[in-house]
Amino acid sequence: RCLSDWSSDVCSSDLEAKPAVDPQADELLKRMGDYLGQAQFFSVSAEVWQDIQLSSGQRVQAGRTIELQVRRPDRLRAEVHSTRRNRELVYDGKTITLLNRVQNFYGTVGASGSLDQAMDVACERFGIAMPLEDFIRSDPHKDLLQKVTSGADIGPVTVMGVACEHLAFTQDKIDWQVWIESGARPVPRKFVITYKDEPDAPQYTAIFSNWDFATKLPDFVFEFKPPAGAAKIKVKEIRAENQSRKTEER
Repeated sequence: RCLSDWSSDVCSSDLEAKPAVDPQADELLKRMGDYLGQAQFFSVSAEVWQDIQLSSGQRVQAGRTIELQVRRPDRLRAEVHSTRRNRELVYDGKTITLLNRVQNFYGTVGASGSLDQAMDVACERFGIAMPLEDFIRSDPHKDLLQKVTSGADIGPVTVMGVACEHLAFTQDKIDWQVWIESGARPVPRKFVITYKDEPDAPQYTAIFSNWDFATKLPDFVFEFKPPAGAAKIKVKEIRAENQSRKTEER
């Protein structure tokens, strides 16, 4: 930098107006968004690591794996596995079903329409976050940039031996980074979120592998069949709960 900590001298180049989001970063992110958004179907695996704090105050990383299958416009299956979790989420175009395999119970939520519409219903009415939602949207580029205040192309790097371009973006409460595979298939290979508004700025990291855009996904992939003995429970609607609390407060 031309501006030192001990001097008021500033290079004229630092005073030149620069776009908040580097055009190169925007172009690369749009290539990725178009590639994912226009794919009729795909499967992908992700290894996710997230900083958590133990009751002792020690910070550790908790890991889980996600197997995701998407068929546009209205089919999704996600399986989440860890030493403590074994869950499944299915959307068949009419119903979102969540299964807890460990405790062997499931709940259903009525939804219809596109994946975007179903994800909005799940989040806004029931507080359900779809795994890897940012990359399932019909327009990931638009969705990811909604609250971005700045962005930059950091440059080429490799992720698990795959050549990628490293992009970094800033928002009010988070910073996030994405590593996009170079070449003809611009898929995300790594995604990191840093939560700046939380103590010690914990991070969420997803590493992607096994991208598959060739294997077709027939209807039966998205059909939910309850395991033997599984109990069905009611999924509470957070909107109704919030409305009930407001009524009680009046």
